[in-house]
Amino acid sequence: MSCEPERITAYVDDALDRAARAEVESHLASCDTCREQVSAEREVRAQLRALPRVDPRDGFEDEIRQRMRRAKPRPFRVLLPMAAALALVALWGRGAAPFVAWELARDHAHCFSRPQLPAQVWSGDSTVLASWLEARGRSAPVLPDKVADLELVGGRLCPLADRSVAHLYYVGAESHVSLFLVPGSVRFDDAYSTASRGAVVRLLRVGTAVVGIVGDREEDVARMERAFGTTVARAEPSTRAR
Repeated sequence: MSCEPERITAYVDDALDRAARAEVESHLASCDTCREQVSAEREVRAQLRALPRVDPRDGFEDEIRQRMRRAKPRPFRVLLPMAAALALVALWGRGAAPFVAWELARDHAHCFSRPQLPAQVWSGDSTVLASWLEARGRSAPVLPDKVADLELVGGRLCPLADRSVAHLYYVGAESHVSLFLVPGSVRFDDAYSTASRGAVVRLLRVGTAVVGIVGDREEDVARMERAFGTTVARAEPSTRAR
């Protein structure tokens, strides 16, 4: 089989028959992209299950029962609002800074745990990566080529639960840092810092863009933040001149 996202979702939901499930599992054995989708969807479901329980107000259950008795037996009238509510909860959770930080930390660990980085473009020149991203409809701010002993080596587009992010790799003699360019809405003020999955995560706003920095050491993340801010500041005069 080829990559079929809807079928992968059905697999995660245990909605396939035995033959179809075996076919998907055979495909997963050789497809990193679909395995990442399985992992991401399972994590989203785990996050939803972990949401705090909200008890309904007094009399709510009786009110629903009365409405159902008055309504004609049309299942979609109940299922559609339930599906819409679940979708809204999932979208709200995905846009929260803690959830985005957790996803970036997971992707950082996933990429750097491999024997070889899964880069889609290899280069230590930030302008090469910026051009590569622009060719795929992504804009990139001015990026540092090197921070202390951390050097830019390449990058790729990585899938998260509800979006894909540009993931740029910086590698040093004893450490490594991920710099993410995150599209879409993320809810936080000017900056957000946390520790997730054993990594230090910092989210920044650069104009209208959201940048995520993930590293195993606080000092590496702080250096990258300072260098990134300096690089952006240097670029601003020439941008205004144009």
